[in-house]
Amino acid sequence: MNRSTLVCFSALAWVTLVVAATAVDSDEKYPLGDQLRVLAEDAESPAYRQLVMEMLITDLGAEWQRVETLDNAESFADKHGGVEKVLADAELKAAYERRVAIREKFLDVMRAGYQRYKMQAPFDRGAKSEKAGTVKRGASGADGDLTIELPAPGSERQWPRFRGPDGQGHSSARDLPLTWSAEENVVWQTPLPGAGNSSPVIWDDRIFVTSAGDEGKDRTLHCLSRTTGQILWSRTIAAHTPEPNVRDKNGYASATPVTDGERVIAFFGAGGLVCYDFDGAEQWNYPLPDVFDTTWGTGASPLLFENSVILVHDQNKADSVFLALDKRTGKLLWKKTRGKAMGWSTPLVVRVGDRDELIYAGGETVKGYDPRSGEEIWSVKGPTVEVIPTVIVGSHLIYSASGRQGPTLGLRAGGKGDVTDTHLVWRTVRGGPHVPSPIYFQGRIYTVNDTGIATCLDGDTGEMLWQNRLRDKFSASPIEAEGLLYFPSETGVTYVIKPGEKFEVLAENDLSSPILASPAALENRLYLRTAAGLYAIGKK
Repeated sequence: MNRSTLVCFSALAWVTLVVAATAVDSDEKYPLGDQLRVLAEDAESPAYRQLVMEMLITDLGAEWQRVETLDNAESFADKHGGVEKVLADAELKAAYERRVAIREKFLDVMRAGYQRYKMQAPFDRGAKSEKAGTVKRGASGADGDLTIELPAPGSERQWPRFRGPDGQGHSSARDLPLTWSAEENVVWQTPLPGAGNSSPVIWDDRIFVTSAGDEGKDRTLHCLSRTTGQILWSRTIAAHTPEPNVRDKNGYASATPVTDGERVIAFFGAGGLVCYDFDGAEQWNYPLPDVFDTTWGTGASPLLFENSVILVHDQNKADSVFLALDKRTGKLLWKKTRGKAMGWSTPLVVRVGDRDELIYAGGETVKGYDPRSGEEIWSVKGPTVEVIPTVIVGSHLIYSASGRQGPTLGLRAGGKGDVTDTHLVWRTVRGGPHVPSPIYFQGRIYTVNDTGIATCLDGDTGEMLWQNRLRDKFSASPIEAEGLLYFPSETGVTYVIKPGEKFEVLAENDLSSPILASPAALENRLYLRTAAGLYAIGKK
């Protein structure tokens, strides 16, 4: 190497070092926001690229819009005086160009996903996405504490329905183990016949869970001993024509039963509603004579209120189901009409002021009904066309998340008629979970979406407090026990997260079997349903 070549090489190396140092300095001075940091990690991740290649076209249509983060290049430039001023400053320029590079790399990953369908990406056809953030509405409405009505007296000491006593995932369980595996801290494990994603419900020593055979045959309710895990009895409903178009991931046993300590009621899709006593004797069955036909199959769980059992299940290819039965006899109390829609959410009854309101999200609205008559009281526009997560309740607001990267709403209950303008307090633009329900704890909303993005929102304002990535996929809804949050994943790993101002994973516990059903927790045990069966997790 001659002297002139050496000088040129040294100069090039020096420039490279200066540029690299400038980039590092700009990162320290202008760090990436949480959304953009997660986006940057995804753009570099082979695991994420593989996930994109498995997405449905509808998922891709929502996923690419993540590129509009709170801290993207355009927002960064606006914050610092415009592009011209930013490009004139070395540190600002480096930070800006890094954001541009992240954007382009992420969109390249999205293009690959669209190429799989032999389609041009929407953003290459000029499609624009709404800017990220939270839209404040400054709404007014009913103030004061909201109280969730329980299924029956004593329910607070049991796990009687989907997501526990209050339907929110909150548990009174204590002294659960922080770590476990398929061998460690397993009190018992019971294989279940057939398959299903319904959650276990518990009353005293009885656990109830459903399953189904291939193509919807042999739909069964099982009763297990909570002490030993032994199956005490199983009851299979009469043969029927199963509903069509059921997605294999959903299956034919996704609705969670409900119990009041005397009877257990299960919804079996086209097989109708069936009630048994605790000894397995059938008390009544209510067939659904109309065609049951909705994309992906059934999933909404029944709800007990006073002496009635209420079922809301929207359908997009047949008439939606909205009715109440006498829980003791199965006789129809009321039946109302809801428009066709794609919905699998489970309702709640909430005490608002001096009245009870049945609150349900679906059909691009959140609605409040009179639970004793089914008459509509109020509605708020905002959810997406597909709603799976249940509404959750804070101290004075109702929250609804929906859609593939859809919005999350904070709204006040009460009012009459269309109260969107007066009762919608805030709306996040995107980031909501498609399947898992959120959980509210100490003034904050915690979510994990289907692709593993965990987010914490301020319950009063909707502002994002933090966001991080769990390299996993999720369908189950989280629960809380003794101040910790439990997020089971589709790979069988349960992530134990400490709630608070920062993202903190305390443990990752692998049962090596997929979990799509939401967990239950009672006394000193956690109950997890996997593809391999039902586990009771507790300290030995």
